[in-house]
Amino acid sequence: MSQYIANYMWNFKPSEKSPVPATCIDSNKNFFCETNILSPGDIEPLVKHYPRLEKLWGRIPHWIIKADLGRLLHIYFHGNFYFDIDCRIRKNIPLKSGNFLILFTEMIVKHVNKLGPRECKNPENVLRIANYAFGTNVIRHPFLEEVILECIERLAFLIDSDPSDLHQTDILWVCGPDVITSIYHKAGHRYPDLVLLDTSYLSHLCHGSWRE
Repeated sequence: MSQYIANYMWNFKPSEKSPVPATCIDSNKNFFCETNILSPGDIEPLVKHYPRLEKLWGRIPHWIIKADLGRLLHIYFHGNFYFDIDCRIRKNIPLKSGNFLILFTEMIVKHVNKLGPRECKNPENVLRIANYAFGTNVIRHPFLEEVILECIERLAFLIDSDPSDLHQTDILWVCGPDVITSIYHKAGHRYPDLVLLDTSYLSHLCHGSWRE
């Protein structure tokens, strides 16, 4: 059983009235000895580390963007693991004794033309990296900061355009898996402690309540 903390998020959806779903959390306790549920109050103090993001935070047009950014900020500043609340661990995650950054394969698409209109179409980007699960034992891992800074750039671009006409593909492009995927293919080779695990380690139930 891992000594690290499995972090989840709840109550980012403004209209949320349901209790925290426990099915996957309880199952994942077979692999992580400690569980932590993050709320917006855990994330908002971290936003102040990025003055540009702090100015944009109140203008973010959809709560899931805050949740996507929040998971990155929390793991960047505190380490440990993040999992979506509908993500089930299927087998032990191999952890090195030294420094590590663990990422997970989300999927491999047949062709980059299947990606969203804003998403990067470089050929290698058919290999998609999940943003619903990742972890590190390195505080302020520079790979995660690259991802955070790219999210801020995309967020600023979106807000400067017309966020009143917002599509799901726009939301996914800002801070969804295309960001961590693009940084992985662009810069992942610079980080020898980065380990990418295949799809056999996790099951993501894809409840996607933000799409409702």
